[in-house]
Amino acid sequence: MAATNMGEKNYGPYKEKQKKLSEIIKRASDLLGILNMDSHQENLDKVSEKIENDSFKIQIVGTFKNGKSTFINSFLGEEILPAYTLPATCVINEVKYGDKKRAVVYFCNPITDDMRIKGITEKAYQHIMKYNKKDVPPLEIPYNEIEEYVTIPLGEEPSVALMSSPFERVELFWPMDLLKNGVEIIDSPGLNEAQARTKVTMEYLTKADTIIFLLIADKLLSQDEMDFIQYNLKENGFDKPFFIVNKCDIIRPREIPQIKNYTKERLLPYTSFGESGFYFVSALNALDGKIENDMELYQKSGMPEFENRLSEFLTKEKGLAKLSQPAREVRKILSINAVDKINADLSSLNRGLDEVKEKYEEAKPRLNNLEHKKELVAERLNNKIIMTMPEIRRCATQHIADLCRSIPAWASEFQPTTNLGMIPGKEKQNRLISEVSEHINSNIEKSEMEWKNKVLSPLLDEKVKEIFGSVESDLQNIFDEIDSVSVQITGSDSLEDKDIPVWQRIAGAAGGMVIGGPALAFSGGLNGIGKDFAKTLAIELGGIILLSVLGLTNPILLLSFLAGTFIITGKQNESKTTKKIKEAVSDESIKQLNENKDKMIQDMIDSISSRFDELANMVVKAVDVEIGDVKKQVEDIVKELKKGKESVENRKKDLDVCRNHIKALVCEIDDFTDDLMKSIF
Repeated sequence: MAATNMGEKNYGPYKEKQKKLSEIIKRASDLLGILNMDSHQENLDKVSEKIENDSFKIQIVGTFKNGKSTFINSFLGEEILPAYTLPATCVINEVKYGDKKRAVVYFCNPITDDMRIKGITEKAYQHIMKYNKKDVPPLEIPYNEIEEYVTIPLGEEPSVALMSSPFERVELFWPMDLLKNGVEIIDSPGLNEAQARTKVTMEYLTKADTIIFLLIADKLLSQDEMDFIQYNLKENGFDKPFFIVNKCDIIRPREIPQIKNYTKERLLPYTSFGESGFYFVSALNALDGKIENDMELYQKSGMPEFENRLSEFLTKEKGLAKLSQPAREVRKILSINAVDKINADLSSLNRGLDEVKEKYEEAKPRLNNLEHKKELVAERLNNKIIMTMPEIRRCATQHIADLCRSIPAWASEFQPTTNLGMIPGKEKQNRLISEVSEHINSNIEKSEMEWKNKVLSPLLDEKVKEIFGSVESDLQNIFDEIDSVSVQITGSDSLEDKDIPVWQRIAGAAGGMVIGGPALAFSGGLNGIGKDFAKTLAIELGGIILLSVLGLTNPILLLSFLAGTFIITGKQNESKTTKKIKEAVSDESIKQLNENKDKMIQDMIDSISSRFDELANMVVKAVDVEIGDVKKQVEDIVKELKKGKESVENRKKDLDVCRNHIKALVCEIDDFTDDLMKSIF
């Protein structure tokens, strides 16, 4: 039973369906190649590759030392990840399939001066310096040396340990059937290891197919855990986490029911899975049971039930969307775009060379005018984006000002938790500074999350709709004109594209309807763009101000600024000095925020502007593709007509054969989709 998984039986059949759809799409791509539909063929090649290589990304989230590594190993059935004895840096570990055991480390780009290079392995240091800390390529490392790259060295200076890592992520490849079937494990940094874990973990959550939040039975639901669940998961729309309580084997049996009731009572509002979102396990017993082929120990661990539920969720609920959505879109391309192309080509071939050339010459001014209109749309989008940034800047500036106004009250209300009675004066000072600053940090983080969810995200949603809504009618006119030009040249009036909503048409032309990415946002219309784009962008941007603010107010920095300022010499001065320390920490935190706010806000503005530009470029690209398709269609027809009557007749036969193949393939896609729905439900 070594290295097996009780839920694995679901992944194999799903993998077969995944492979079948990829093959169907490859055949569809070949048909589009015959029709000279280059842009659509390119998109289908991409989606076929994506489907074939797609995996189920399972992200594990939890605090340091709660058994994450043991849990992952128990799930995989082998001791793959080392059980770290030291707090890890903010580095993601990805466990994937590979023919042989190996590991690859990826580097941040660029590696800045505020990153921790001191103390990393000599091999990694020399590799970084070889490329002058910029565009550093991945480095293959021995798989059994991962811990040297993702943990903070023992005895590291605290100020250095708090610096961000030069490593972006580590990929561990392992030859295992479960991984080969498309399961990929993402091990997140511990929530209580470093402030930078927020950005790292949140960026990956947007890509994960499911989230496993790991808790520990004897230390349930710390404030850090509850804050992350509420502010980072729930309020960002991650409503389907699995909550796993680990190390249940160390709890007395009679206490287990209480732990279960307490956990569900606290966390039921945070998962839409309901009761099936909670599992109480012993990862260590599950791992030992698998390795030692002890079925009884494994069954008692509580892991079999969870593994089965997880595999059903991924292969059925998630699998439905992963396969049915591209199947529907490919069907649409074949039944609408490809059929339109065949009808138009046949109509043009029946016209004759001189007539096609004449119609094309007549249409050239209209095509040139469309190019001009496209440039005007691009210019308008660019101007709208530029005009939007000052409002977002004012919003962020107001947020920083609100933080500065709140900090004194947060500091004043704080009551030290450490018994300072027997601690020497300087140590008392340092502990108080640390405690006060950590209290301020906690409040800043909560305030940041609330601002991001209640202010920033709605503002971005509003601006997306405003910016792109301003050109919607112009785009509709452009697409109508493109259709009209095509009819003028080809003589075929069977085009169906004009019935597709403008934003779906943009998504299709840009490749987003089938390959994902930024263009996918357009397929849902303006409301879909606003909702999805704003949510994802707010999650990404939340880290920019948040981590900068927390970095400026961390205890190490404040200790260095305030070192030696206060000395507590007696009980009679303790209360007065504590008050002064609170005020000093508050003042220094505000000072640091004000001195650095312009850079923090500019970084955020640059990121927002870049993402808006990305969407605007997708719009322009979509128009370019459609205009280019019309031009290429004419060029292809002219070439064919120049070859003579025999070539034209052969081309007509090819188009008729292609039409029949498309009909058959559309029926096959329908059968695939029906079979998929039956197997899932």
